[in-house]
Amino acid sequence: MKRELEALLFATDSPLTAARLKKIFPEASTADIKATVAELDKEYNDAGQAFTVVEFGGGWQIATRPEYSPLIEKLLKTRKYSRLSRAGLEVLAIVAYRQPITRLEIDDIRGVQSSGALATLQERNLITVVGRSEAVGHPLLYGTTRDFLGHLGLKGLSQLPDLPTIEEVVENRDDLRTFASQFGEELTDEDLERLKAAQAEVSDDVAAEEEVVEVEEAADEVVVDQPEISEPEVDAPVDESQDPQIEEEATDSEDHETDKQA
Repeated sequence: MKRELEALLFATDSPLTAARLKKIFPEASTADIKATVAELDKEYNDAGQAFTVVEFGGGWQIATRPEYSPLIEKLLKTRKYSRLSRAGLEVLAIVAYRQPITRLEIDDIRGVQSSGALATLQERNLITVVGRSEAVGHPLLYGTTRDFLGHLGLKGLSQLPDLPTIEEVVENRDDLRTFASQFGEELTDEDLERLKAAQAEVSDDVAAEEEVVEVEEAADEVVVDQPEISEPEVDAPVDESQDPQIEEEATDSEDHETDKQA
């Protein structure tokens, strides 16, 4: 099976996953396929071949070694590449780090409408629809594809670099330019300075909002002691017809008036 697998890994234009290879070799288990791939890789390394088996995008493919990239670039220097726009690169980065995510959430992060960039990224098979949100209207959720991992040479999303702070971005501009160049984007120092200024404005707004929240929470904790105001007591009306003392006084008064008349 080793040579058959070698032919497939050489001929494919995208990484072959274990699931796809198991369909071609139904008698082989996943462990057998992985062991055969490892044997090929070791064979190429021991022989000092200019190519090797690389694992990315969830599968394997035969590719030339990185040290030969300058030579390959000379061969392909006349090839034209279509570059992503700055908007496309921004949207792709947001989707990569925040997926699954809706278009409205992307628009909220960028502050502008992102439909055009999303359509372009879908056409290039860098992102795709992965489901629907539970929010009102059930908007579409977007995520990255295996082609996205293939372009970056990643085995999975867990290999994405940690999202840097603005300070780290400014200090490591060469790394950021290298990352952007993989998608045909060129970043200048002016671009990074504008990003830094925008981030500073966002930080100031967040700080102001946090200060307002703290003031409101402090106001909620203040308890003002107020004296209890009791209701004034009101004497209930007296029902003279049911009070024996009043009836007795009334009888004595009537007897007294009778004696005076006599």
